[in-house]
Amino acid sequence: YLAELLRLEGRGDFIGRSCPCGEKDVLYRCEDCCDVSLHCKECTLKTHLSHPMHHLRRWDGDHFARVTLKSLGLVVQLGHTPSENCTNPRIPWGDDFVLIDINGVHELSVCYCGCERAVPHHLQLLRTRWYPATSVSPKTAATFQVLETFHLLSVQSKLSAFEFYNTLSRRTDNTNVNTPKVC
Repeated sequence: YLAELLRLEGRGDFIGRSCPCGEKDVLYRCEDCCDVSLHCKECTLKTHLSHPMHHLRRWDGDHFARVTLKSLGLVVQLGHTPSENCTNPRIPWGDDFVLIDINGVHELSVCYCGCERAVPHHLQLLRTRWYPATSVSPKTAATFQVLETFHLLSVQSKLSAFEFYNTLSRRTDNTNVNTPKVC
C-alpha cells in the first residue's frame, strides 16, 4: 500500500508519455477525477468546463503543486451551456467570484450572460444550482450541494456555520498559508 501511495504522489506510469491529444507537455492531474493520468493544459481545461470546482495539481519537476483552473484561464460562462459562447459576456467587477462547494472554497472567473434573452445575475446563478449571497451584483455563491450538506450536519450534529466554513477552508488549504477569503 505504501508503495502505491508513493507512486500516486509522483508521475507513476506517465513518465515520458504524451497526452491523448498528442501533446508532449503533460503536466496536469485532477485530484477529483477518477482518472490519474496526466494531461496537457488545453485538454485539462476542455474536460473541466463542467467541473470548475475540481482541484488540480501541476508537475513542477519533482512534485505536484496546487494550481487553480482560474489560473489556467478557465472562465465559467453562466446563462449558456458549458460549450456555448455568449455574444455579450459580463465579467463581474474585480474578477474575484467566490464559490463555496462541498470540496472547498474556490475563486473562479465567472461571466454573466449579457445577451438580449439574459435573466438577472442572481437568477443565472440559481439556474446553475449556485445560491447567490446577494441578489444585487453577486460575487459569492454556495452550491446547492454544500447547502444541503450543511443543513443535514447542522440538524443531526448541531454543527455551526462557523465550524462548517472552517472545515471547507481547511479542505481548500490545510496549511493555513493561503487560506481562502472569509465570505
